[in-house]
Parts: sequence; C-alpha cells; structure tokens
Amino acid sequence: MSVPDFCIGFHPDRPIGEVADLAAEAERLGFPGVWVADSQSLFRDVYAALALVADRTSTIRLGTGVTNPVTRHPAVIAGAIGSVAEHARGREVRLGIGTGETAVESIGRKRATIKRMEDTARVIHGLHRGETVEYEEAQLKLDWPSPHVPIVFASSGPKSLTAAGRSADGVYLKLGIHPQVLRYALGCVAAGRAESGKDLTGFHVQAMLPVAVDEDAGKARDEVRGFAAAIARAAVRAIPAEDLPEELQETIAELERVSSEARARQSYVQWLHSPEYAKLIPDVIVDSFAIAGTPEDVAARIAALGEHGITEVIAPLTMPDPWPTLRAIGEGVLPRLREAAAV
Repeated sequence: MSVPDFCIGFHPDRPIGEVADLAAEAERLGFPGVWVADSQSLFRDVYAALALVADRTSTIRLGTGVTNPVTRHPAVIAGAIGSVAEHARGREVRLGIGTGETAVESIGRKRATIKRMEDTARVIHGLHRGETVEYEEAQLKLDWPSPHVPIVFASSGPKSLTAAGRSADGVYLKLGIHPQVLRYALGCVAAGRAESGKDLTGFHVQAMLPVAVDEDAGKARDEVRGFAAAIARAAVRAIPAEDLPEELQETIAELERVSSEARARQSYVQWLHSPEYAKLIPDVIVDSFAIAGTPEDVAARIAALGEHGITEVIAPLTMPDPWPTLRAIGEGVLPRLREAAAV
C-alpha cells in the first residue's frame, strides 16, 4: 500500500512573514508540502507569501490552495507561479485552481466556468513549455524560461471532476473520505483521464479535510465537528444523490433544517461555532469528512486512504493560533506515517 503524503494548508490571514515562519516549522517537522490559500479581500497575496516561503525553506513542496482564473489573467498566473517555482530552486511547486468562491464574489464577479478552468490550464501549460498560446484572440508568450508547474483542479461535481482528469495534473478534493464518495470522485476523474488517453498513473489525488489530534480522542473529534459539517453540507450539493450514502443524506438534511431554524435567532457564523451546533453533529459526519483522534488513530486513517487512491492529505490550519496544532500533528502523526511507509 502506498501511504499518502500528509501536508499542511495555511490561510495568509496574518503577515506573510509569519506564514513563512509556519512553513519553515512545518519543514523542520518533516511535512512534505505546504499549501497557501488565495482570496485577495480576506488574505495577504498568495504569490508574495509563497515567494517568502520559498526563501525561508529549502525542501518543502509549495502550492496554491487554491487560486482562480477570474481575479488574474492566465498569463499573469503563469508568470507569478513560474516566478515562485524559479525561486524554489528545483523544488516542485503546484498550482491549485478553483472557481474562485470568496475571491471573485468579493469583487462582484461570477465564479469561473469549467471551460475557463480548462482553458487556463491549457494556456499555463503552454506558456511554461515556452510556446506561443492563443487565448481570447491574443497571442501569449513568456519571454523567459519558467519551470514546469503541475496544475491541480479543485473539483467536486461530476463535470468538474471529469475536467480535472482531462486537463489537469491532479485533483484537489473537498468531499470528505467516505469510501463510496471517493469511488464516485475517482470514477469521474478516471473518465476524464481516459478521454485524454491516460490513466491515473502519476496523477495527484489530494484530499483536503480537517485533522485534529489529542490523547483524548473525544476532544479531538469535538474540535473538528463544525468544520466537518461545513464540508458535508457543501459536498451534498455537488455529489449526485445516487453517489452519496443514504445515511449521510439524511443526517445532512437534518443539519440543514436545524441550521435554517437557528439562523432566524442568531448569525450564521455564531451558530456554526456554537456548542449547540457541535452537539447536533453526529460521529458519522466527523468520520466521513474529517480525521480526528489519538496520534495513532489519525496516522492509521491517513495511511489507509492510500487504498482508496488518495496520494496526499492536506490539513488546513485555519484556527487563530495554528502553532500548537502544527506541532501536535507534526510530532504525533508524521513519525507514525513514516513507519507505515517503510513497511
């Protein structure tokens, strides 16, 4: 069994110097990769942050988790991520691309279509190969040699997942880890790969999900209940009903109903972080959309995801103070994953 890489994601919601410090600590702990989010109204600039991370580290893999093709022209993205890759001195840098969400909504724009994402991948791949590429009736070219940067699509729905297989080098999943859901997702990706005459060999399958560790497994599970439920509620809108386990459909529908009633009494954000909401989220949601427990439990569950085709797990550290969690999972989980990989 191939054990997935276990990587970290950060929001640059703090000075980029601290983001770089966090990444340097992640590298010291042995994490193989770090992903930095992009939403210009919420966070500091992703490419400035990644350039500083590249400067402060020497081995860790870097990536955007994720950018979009709406707030920046594809040629601008190609130049920005190419510059980061050049400064990373031979390390792999990946470009995660999604539809935009808060980044585009905050400036009154519509989210990127699947076609726009595929066109963007085509343009960036071509520019990084040194080609002249046509896009929107313009001839584009980079007049300097950029390193190759693998492109990963953030995908959830069947058409987007198929597009990832067809046009990208990997997929960034935010659908949880229930085996039935993973079969659905990888089936769509494989169909897209087949359209382009390829299989899943060498394709990056990345699962983003909340991770918490504590010697008290119940405490760890409680830490991720709200985040797991948020992912579940988004996933149920993207996954066809026939591909979503019935027990999850019923549970998520009940969470939606209760949340709708609560929103009439308090703000949605207050509700999501309230103890009352956490008490409503059953373990089946935590187990399907997060990984939480003792260090041994977490390492075993991450390692087991290799059997389902996952090549990388990304744990987003979005809490106000990510340092304790970074060190807890780095010191408690990574050594056990290395042992599992050596077997």
